Amino acid sequence: DEVMTGFRVGLHCAQGYYGVIPDLTALGKVIGGGMPVAAFGGRAEVMQHLAPLGPVYQAGTLSGNPVAMSAGIVMLEEISKPGFYEQLTAYTERLLDGMRERAAAAGIPFTTAQVGGMFGMFFTDQKEVTCFTDVMDCDTDRFSRFFHLMLAQGVYLAPSAFEAGFVSSAHGEAELAGTLAAAEAAFAQL
Repeated sequence: DEVMTGFRVGLHCAQGYYGVIPDLTALGKVIGGGMPVAAFGGRAEVMQHLAPLGPVYQAGTLSGNPVAMSAGIVMLEEISKPGFYEQLTAYTERLLDGMRERAAAAGIPFTTAQVGGMFGMFFTDQKEVTCFTDVMDCDTDRFSRFFHLMLAQGVYLAPSAFEAGFVSSAHGEAELAGTLAAAEAAFAQL
């Protein structure tokens, strides 16, 4: 399932990043450059069961939508450029480094996790958070307060510590500075 991770951590998605060879891959609207479309594909021995070769019929209202397909092609061209993922990862690292620095300055126990342009933020004194039970041990009430303090300043984060946040190539220096300024103010109020 690459609906969340597809093209966010690398050109070959999470499966390429982690070296997984799936039977099937599901992709969400990222495959259409953010337009309403989804796709799935897989190994020949699985896909051969779909029509017209096999007995399983599959269709969708938005299948092959030309606007979404055009947006998807442009998106794939952009993310295929040399250095794209290195820049995305470095930007995300700068964001999270700044968040941790501001939390520490405010005396707030806080850590982050990151893969490429995906990230998580956790209110905890644990050094790392790597699974669901680790998140359960974090201060999710404080995260909720932080989310609302950030939202009040115009910064929209994932509304739960159990959800990933995303950075995109559209984010630049102004967004980074604004987010870190908002975080500093929010940490001061926690």
